[in-house]
Amino acid sequence: MQLTSRFRIKDINNIIGFLNENHVGRLATIDENGYPQVIPMNFVHLITADQDGKYIDISNENMRYQQKANKDMDNGESNSDTTKNVYRQTDSHIIYMHSHHKGEKIENLLRNSKVGFEVDKEICFLPSYYFHSTDASFADTLYTSIVIKGKASIVSDNKEKALAMNKMMQKYQSEGSYDELTQDSKSIIYLTVIKINVETIEGKYKIGQEWTSSFRKDIAKKIIEREGIIKAREILKDMKINILEKGELELPFSINM
Repeated sequence: MQLTSRFRIKDINNIIGFLNENHVGRLATIDENGYPQVIPMNFVHLITADQDGKYIDISNENMRYQQKANKDMDNGESNSDTTKNVYRQTDSHIIYMHSHHKGEKIENLLRNSKVGFEVDKEICFLPSYYFHSTDASFADTLYTSIVIKGKASIVSDNKEKALAMNKMMQKYQSEGSYDELTQDSKSIIYLTVIKINVETIEGKYKIGQEWTSSFRKDIAKKIIEREGIIKAREILKDMKINILEKGELELPFSINM
């Protein structure tokens, strides 16, 4: 997709962090009549980065890096001196999902392997009266969205299926309390796993980064008034605005994703 530069997520680490944090994506396949079929799916994102196809482990170390990078960005600090790129734009991205072994999406991707995959988060609906007293066309929404295009296939190797499902469990059940799956696990042998080899991955975010600091503060105050302080605190966090102890609003020097 063609994105205006100010709305485009430029740092691949922020895209990956978003994919790791969100649980539901939408898989688009093409049916036999040429229409797109879109369905919600649980998923996990992995990366290969070498010629042998070995997977980079999305480890606690890297997650700590991501959290630090996000904290630095929230504080308006440059992370160029304190962090390094964990991921690169040239890495090979893979999306895994598990599925029933029969169904329209399976038939679709076997017939046409080209698929789309999208993950988004609505941050906040902004009523029109935030911007204009009567004109409804001023209503807006703050959000983040990742759009992926690639080719899908059914994984046949049980070792790869076990790897994908263990990574999915790490994502969705991080507290543990389960036995890791192996290539010999009965559930793995009979499980259908869909794999998307990603060809393009693009991110878009709209969190008021184009507004002046004074206007962002004004909108933030309206969000607090409409949504309440508890909900507003989470919304403003996504907008990179902190509510301090005495209620003051703290904005970063700049917002770059």
